[in-house]
Formats: sequence, structure tokens, C-alpha cells
Amino acid sequence: MTQSSSEGRWRSRVKRLLAELAIFAGLAAATLAIWHWISPRSSPIAYYFPANTLPALPRSERPPTLDPALFTGQVAEGYRVARQHPQLLEQMPCYCGCYGTHGHRNNLDCFRDRHGETCPMCLAIALRAEKLAKDGYSAVEIKKKIDRWFAPRAP
Repeated sequence: MTQSSSEGRWRSRVKRLLAELAIFAGLAAATLAIWHWISPRSSPIAYYFPANTLPALPRSERPPTLDPALFTGQVAEGYRVARQHPQLLEQMPCYCGCYGTHGHRNNLDCFRDRHGETCPMCLAIALRAEKLAKDGYSAVEIKKKIDRWFAPRAP
């Protein structure tokens, strides 16, 4: 067996492998595109590149939040988080629709009135943001995670 014939076989194997990888990559891309077209909210594309993200706009004067003692259970926990971590929640958007209906500009605004009492999404965002902060994530990282979890589910 000559060196050129073994080298030729090796090159043909590499070419075949590259062709198979290209076919696989094309099929994977087509599968993702079809998945996103059929069910855009559940696709990995929506998870990694959420299209409906909202900004969180802090107010020049931070509004006071309602007293957690007015509430019970998980609602009281949400208002407690708002009282203890206002600088964090004012950097988080809220995806329940209160931007348009209540004039809220960030998740902290949900707890300056009684809106947070009746909205499970507002509570979930606040509680999850606090947990992530305790786990050592920065506010920027937390916002990205909140966007990934809640933007695809936004009404």
C-alpha cells in the first residue's frame, strides 16, 4: 500500500464526514425553524433570543411599597421582597401586561399598589429575582433569566 493511496482514503473519509456534518447541521436548523414556526413560545429560539423582552425603567424617585403586614402567605413574601430589595426589582421588567394597564415601569411598581396582590406573575418575578440574587447572580444576569422565563409567556 502506498502512502498516496492511504492519504487519499483519509481525505475521502474527512470529506464524507464534513458532508455528513453539513447535512446534520442543516436538518437541525430546519427542525428548529419548523418548531419555532409551529410553536414560537416553546421553541429553544425563543428561550435563547426572547423577542418580547421589556425594559425595566427605574423612576427618578423610588416609590414606596405597601406594607407586607397587610398581606398573608406568598403575597406577603412578594411585598417583603419589594421592601427589602427595591433596587433589584426596579431593574426587573414585569410581563403581566401592567405596563399598559397600570402604568408600571418595572416590577417594583407592582408592589406600590395592590396589583402585586392579585398577579401571580408579578409575585413570581419578585420571588425568583430575590432567590437568584441570594444565589450570587448580578442584576444584569437576573434580568436576562427573567426575560428568558417570562417574555415568551407574556400576554
